[in-house]
Amino acid sequence: MKLKKLFTILFSASLLASCNNFMDCNESDYYSLEEIRGSYDRVKQFVTNVYGYLPSNFCNIGGAMHDAATDDAVHVYETSEIQRFVNGTWSANNTADDKYSTYYNGIHDANFYLENMTGLDFKTWEYGDKYDEWMANYSYWEYEIRFLRAYFYFELVRRYQNVPLITKTLTMNEANAVQPATAGDVLDFIISECSAIAPNLPVDYGNVPGGEKGHATRTAALALKARAALYAASPLYDTSNGNNKDKWVAAAKAAYEIIGNNTGLGVGLDNSFSNLFGAQNHLSKEVILVRATGTSSSFESANFPMGVQGGKTTTCPTENLAGAFEMNDGTPFDWNNATMRANPYDKRDPRFYLTIVHNGMNWPSATPVEIYEGGANGLPLTNATTTGYYLRKYVDNSISFEAGSSSAGTNHNWVLFRYAEVLLNYAEAMANAHDDINYTDADCAMSALDAINMVRGRSGINMKALSTMSATDFLKRVKNERRVELAFEGHRFWDLRRWKELDESKNIYAVKINRSGTQVTYTKTLLATRTIEDKLYFYPIANTELFKNTNLKQNPGWN
Repeated sequence: MKLKKLFTILFSASLLASCNNFMDCNESDYYSLEEIRGSYDRVKQFVTNVYGYLPSNFCNIGGAMHDAATDDAVHVYETSEIQRFVNGTWSANNTADDKYSTYYNGIHDANFYLENMTGLDFKTWEYGDKYDEWMANYSYWEYEIRFLRAYFYFELVRRYQNVPLITKTLTMNEANAVQPATAGDVLDFIISECSAIAPNLPVDYGNVPGGEKGHATRTAALALKARAALYAASPLYDTSNGNNKDKWVAAAKAAYEIIGNNTGLGVGLDNSFSNLFGAQNHLSKEVILVRATGTSSSFESANFPMGVQGGKTTTCPTENLAGAFEMNDGTPFDWNNATMRANPYDKRDPRFYLTIVHNGMNWPSATPVEIYEGGANGLPLTNATTTGYYLRKYVDNSISFEAGSSSAGTNHNWVLFRYAEVLLNYAEAMANAHDDINYTDADCAMSALDAINMVRGRSGINMKALSTMSATDFLKRVKNERRVELAFEGHRFWDLRRWKELDESKNIYAVKINRSGTQVTYTKTLLATRTIEDKLYFYPIANTELFKNTNLKQNPGWN
């Protein structure tokens, strides 16, 4: 590669509010490699570009969220790309959510940085007022870049299984001839990288001179390690179908690296569940890493109920998800219970009301939504929800599209990692590792039972603590807890796959709501039955990629 070759630096959307911050510019310039290496600002901008490959799941698949391809939600528009996951049109020629080239572009840029932009001293600027501050921040960037590369590999391996593991820049011919590595080897690489880089990253950039929030921290690296270890132990990735106790032990230990030092790492559960999904969620002690998408009102427009000014509906929760939320005393919701059926939204888990909009809820204003048939927000209104529910989580009701409203867009920050997930990862791993939900040892001094009860018992939620039960029954409760706690955060789609439980998403249920006078009745109904095949556990590799590199192997069932 000639040093005089010009490179394009693309500056991505901001993680913070102002263009003075690390992740906030959107421009293009052309510089030689020498010009980039000689400028702190240009190197910084290159790093920004690599951060720009991080995912955001705000309606990014044909206007839908990933959850609309699970049993937790449906998408009301039949023309959306998300429908390929469920209507049989998904194929190597008609891909959905195809991120193969996107993440390899991110990996290429990361490798390029590590080969060309480490060990710089910016001597030309050493007498500037901010030189020491610059160098303090610069010292972390190579470890942030390695974190990002590991994260991109995680996104690739859970989509495509066996993918090439590339840790240096390649020519086009070399890139089109690489051999895929096994999913296990890629996950091991991620785990190893996170172990290596975590000690070299700061706990909090607030303690770094000129430091800015939004960068990968030590906790972020450990959280990625814990998630990758959990996947490595899970049935879809473990060659013993999830029966390798050593892998579950490793996953538990990885999560406990955070849990056992959460105070020192500055993380813990937020006392307010709603804080986790608002414009300032990146400031919460529970949130470990976010990807910001900037200031807008597009997510609100996409998810305000039909019939609300400016609302057009996209992702609608199902009764499958609604029914997973317990009563507030910890008993399961049961449609066969006449009292519960008569008023199904009374006395539910507080997280239910912060996740789902139900009939009669005052949302997004003080006006109750009318989701019953013939109501202001219900069928047969065009594009009204077909499930009986609308989405609340992540939707900011301070936005208004009413004429004369002064409200504008608001910040949206997609949560990539938060502490509650770490606790649930730990609970699952410990129960699988030891078949005893009360087990502790010197390496993992918290029981699986205590971990899940911390999540359930956070201030403001205060769900009844679970008590001793068999490991088998406990794991069912963990899976349900992940479903309700992490709903619409991009986990359900992948959890069903790593557990090899896609059959759970076969039947999609809705609630049919009828009103006669003042009397409202609710009936659980079957909305759709989806065809589940084993090939759906992994994405098809696009034929365009297979044509470029004949060494790639198509995933089973997609030929």
